[in-house]
Formats: sequence, C-alpha cells, structure tokens
Amino acid sequence: MPRILLTITVLLSAIAVAAGCGSGGSSASGAASLAPAGAVVYGEATLDPSDDQQAAIDGLIEKFPGEGSAGERIRGLLEKAFSESDTGLSYAKDIEPWLGDRAGFFVASLTPGADSSAALLVATDDEGKARDAIEKAAKADDGKAAAYKGHDYYAISDGAAGVVDGWVVLGSESGFKAVVDTAEGGPPIEDDDAYTKALDDAPEERLGFLYFNTPAFVKQLQKTGAGASLGPFAGLFKDPLLATFNATEQGVRLEATLPESLSAAFPILGDSGGRAADLPADSWLAIAQPDLGKAISYFVDAFGGLAGGRDMLAQQLKAATGLDLEQDVISWMGDWGLFVRGESVAELSGALVVETSDEAASARFIDAVARLARKGDANVTGRDGGVTLRSPEVPEPIHLFQREGKVVLAYGDGAAADALDPGETLGDTQAYKDAQEALGGDYDLSFYLGFEPILALVDSTGAGDDEGWRKVKPYLEPLGALVVGARKDGDRLRSAFGITVK
Repeated sequence: MPRILLTITVLLSAIAVAAGCGSGGSSASGAASLAPAGAVVYGEATLDPSDDQQAAIDGLIEKFPGEGSAGERIRGLLEKAFSESDTGLSYAKDIEPWLGDRAGFFVASLTPGADSSAALLVATDDEGKARDAIEKAAKADDGKAAAYKGHDYYAISDGAAGVVDGWVVLGSESGFKAVVDTAEGGPPIEDDDAYTKALDDAPEERLGFLYFNTPAFVKQLQKTGAGASLGPFAGLFKDPLLATFNATEQGVRLEATLPESLSAAFPILGDSGGRAADLPADSWLAIAQPDLGKAISYFVDAFGGLAGGRDMLAQQLKAATGLDLEQDVISWMGDWGLFVRGESVAELSGALVVETSDEAASARFIDAVARLARKGDANVTGRDGGVTLRSPEVPEPIHLFQREGKVVLAYGDGAAADALDPGETLGDTQAYKDAQEALGGDYDLSFYLGFEPILALVDSTGAGDDEGWRKVKPYLEPLGALVVGARKDGDRLRSAFGITVK
C-alpha cells in the first residue's frame, strides 16, 4: 500500500479507535454490506459514542498527559498528524466536514505473497466533500483518475481511494474493486452464516468488534507451502473468533467467546476460579490456571506429531531423566499459579506452585531434578521434602519442594515461604479490585500484570536514565494493570482482556 494511502488509513483508523462508538446494535452496519463474504478479517466501530461511552472515553483520556478535553486532544493530534503528512490535507478543513459516524475494514487475504485485498470503509455525510478530499490527496501523490464498473476512484501507486454508496473506501486496488463488486450484487460478509452466528453470541454493549475468519485463513495457508507448518494445530482453527471492545470508568476491555476447538486444546485459557487473588499481595505478575498436566499433555501430543510421536518424546525423557512421562510428570500435575515481585533487580523473587494429586509421583519428579542439578556446577542441598540449589551466578537460592499437597519451585527464601502462606494476598489490594471491576464481576482473573512496580523496576536499572524512556514513562504512569479473566457460559468459554487506568 502506498505511503499516502497508508497515512490516510492509519489516521482514519485512529479516529475510529479514539472516538469510540455507542452501544452495540444491528449486525449490519452498512460497512458489513460492502465487505466481501469470505474475508479473513473484518472489524467495525462507530464514531458517534453514546453519552455513557463518551463520558468513559473522556475520563480515561484526560488522565494522560495533555491539555484540554478528550475531544480537543484528539482533534489536535489528528490535525498535527495530517499537517506533518504528505497528504496536503487538513483534518478540520478536509476530513471533519464529511466524516460520518461509522467505520469498518476488511482483509481478504493474509497469506504471504498473495494479493493484499484490503480496505478501510468510513461513512460520509457529504460525498462531494469526501471526493474533494480524496482528489486533493491524490494530486499530492500524482494519483490517476480511474473507474471500475461505473464507480470513479483514484489509483495511487498500488492503492486506491474513492466513494462507494456513501462510504469512503481506502485500500489496495483489489480491495477497492472487491467493495465495488459487493455493492454491485456480490455476496457481502453480513450474509455469511459463520459471521452472523459469531456476532449473535457477542456482548451487545460494545465499542466495536473484530472478526477473524480462522477457517478461511487455514484454507488460504493450505494452498501455500506455509500450510504444512500448522501440522497438528490446524484443528484449532475450525471455528471463527470474534472479539468486542468496550470502555468503562476503570479502563478498556476486550471480550471474546472462545471457540470450542480452541478452549478444549488450551486448558490454560480456562476459568481460574479466582486463584490469582490468593497469590502474594506484592506480586506484579500473577497467573493462575487450571490443570497443568492436561495442558502439557496436549502440547506433548502436538509437538510429538512433529518429532516422531508422543512415545518418542516419552522415551527421550526416560533416557535423559529416568522419569516416566505419564506417571512421574503429567499424572500428578493439577491447578497451578505463578507470581513474580520486586521493584529492583536485587529484590526480584517469585514462585511456581502446582497442586499435586500424587505426592509419591511428584517426589520422584523432584528427585530426578535434583539428580540432574548435581551433575552441573550448582551446589545442591536437601531440605524437607525437596532440594535447594545455589550458584555464584544466581543471587538467590532456588528451592524445589512439596508440602501441603503442592509442589513449589521458588526463587528466593521469602518467595518459598510466601508461596504456601502469603499472609496478605493480591486479592486484598485495591489495584486487584479495580482490575476485577474493570473486567466485570462475572470474570475471575487468571492473569494480572501491574504497571507501577514494573516502572519502578525499569527506573532501578540504567534504562531509567534513557531519554526515550523518560518521554514514554508519563504515558505509562496512568496505567494500572493488564488483566485477563475467563468464565464458563454453558459449554462455551468467555474470555476478557483489560487495561485499567488509575
């Protein structure tokens, strides 16, 4: 895509994302009636937010550096961006007068070397002014007037820009023609059964959504040499994926209903049951997931299919460690959690905690690890139900032990103790409660990443004095946490990703 067209596309996409949109609504946005059926990726948003959404967006943006209201900041940034581009356009004079309240985009192909049929569609309230802006930008880039099936457009290098049925269309030339073909009677994505079914299952309250037609993507890959690389993972993509995004007073949230094929293959994406809240209060990274043994078993099968089979991997493990893959590794592993803490390199510590259903089997696992460690340079000493490894190259001791039905791998004495009895927990902190509220009460957090301790960690290193870091840091300081949660909805799994703003 040429630079001029890419510039316009990125800037108008930024308008859609920054301005947000209102509550859900019909599956047919207008853009969906012009995007071709079978597109690999399709997304849309509206540019006219409801009062509640606009208030949430304004409140979030105003917490970041800058002056004026959220709308004034966005307009200022867009005006500056257009003035510094080579389009010759002014946002206030050339874009805002025709800009409508909806936008969408599609990508028809994601395969390497294939024709990049893709386009951004932006609704226009004034087709004449929109055509004037396109003509002005095209002339600045030596674009040439052209027509396809009675629809005028400008060809700019390998791209195109024009107006089709009340929508400004910016994209590759094949993407523009795909929109025209759809407008002239071709099948639109809004009539695609898989698309409409995915959208029906999505939350109605949303800023916008992104649809990924994974079956179409796999079919495209299978026509190329890259398709073979999917191997046993090809079955994961038999169902499309749709994610919605939203804004609240606490931050932004992305929600998706995971296809059955994906959630079954990756149990680590499952409902954590709120176990992340039980990890130490000062954790800046906390992960809690179900059934580690099941997850490992799946990946053993998947990678075993590429390396001689599951039995081959089991034999190699037996020869190297003396462990039986099923009995000594997979069988005893249950739910697990991981935490990391420390606001300087010297303070870093953390632990992995795995529930065991067979302490005899997990003891054999610990003994095997100890045997392997003794063959190296580490100083290995025994402890109650486990071993401790020390090395001059590692500041803190590494403990591996089992107690109270759990196997613990910890870095640091304090982490080893807190892995079983943290005292104050992450769930008691205000930051965690804010993150939980940002995702919604129906979701149990399975992943938590706090920004403030990480910023302190960076500042404690030489990177804290870097000029680039000092410029970026003020825009990171308002962020609270990156969080992931999941909940069961019948036989489906709903997942949510969020970023909180303090």
